[in-house]
Amino acid sequence: MPENDFTSLLSKLRELSGFSQGELADRVGSSGASVSRWETGVITPKRAKVEQLDRALNGRGRLVRVWEPVATGLQIPPWMRSAGALEEKAVSISVVTVSNLVPGLVQSVEYARQVFRAGHPTASVSEIERLAQLRVSRYESLIRKNDPFVTVVFPFSALKGLPDHVRIDQVKTLIRHIDRGRLAVHLVPDETPILAVAAPIQVYRLLDGRKVAASDHANGNHVYTTPDEAEKIEGIVTHVIGRCLPVGDTARRLEELL
Repeated sequence: MPENDFTSLLSKLRELSGFSQGELADRVGSSGASVSRWETGVITPKRAKVEQLDRALNGRGRLVRVWEPVATGLQIPPWMRSAGALEEKAVSISVVTVSNLVPGLVQSVEYARQVFRAGHPTASVSEIERLAQLRVSRYESLIRKNDPFVTVVFPFSALKGLPDHVRIDQVKTLIRHIDRGRLAVHLVPDETPILAVAAPIQVYRLLDGRKVAASDHANGNHVYTTPDEAEKIEGIVTHVIGRCLPVGDTARRLEELL
């Protein structure tokens, strides 16, 4: 087995702890040769042994977490841990947000300008324009590259209280993509609380059938690296869609906003 996250972390933690391979082996009741084979990926230890290693090296559960996908043969390659790279490889993308914002992937240029003005009140006009154009070009670039089918879920309130020209520009952008047949929009009714989602979440389905999930947090986008996590996030997406307006009803509500 080639070097992977588990082998790299095991070697790093051992060196940081100041143990030789033999000293670590003594602490977990194994041989120095076994530790060497674990660190080079020749063999993968059992879970019980990994838990021993984690305790001996004060890994705080990190060794177990990186061992699991390796042991099941479901290791996610490094390129797949970037949300941007996942978008470019996806055949479908589902995005759920319960904040009062249209998901960034499908924002119109006027809407994006409004968002960046609110978030960067001291930025220059040219900087706001640069950020807005970058955001809008993201989806246009995906359309040219792999044109994934995109499903977005967001509150109806994200389209209310906007200046008329911003609301109309955003609604027209959504309708244009819906008419292409590559976008499905589900609006969360104002009276429907969504308690299962605290931060924006995404599910990417790749060409080979794999699913990868991600979530946005204050310190950036986090990509979940195990199939179980992806299944859990996809289950949340399905649950939320079940509480939203159907696609047809959403389209009619959008038309009413023009």
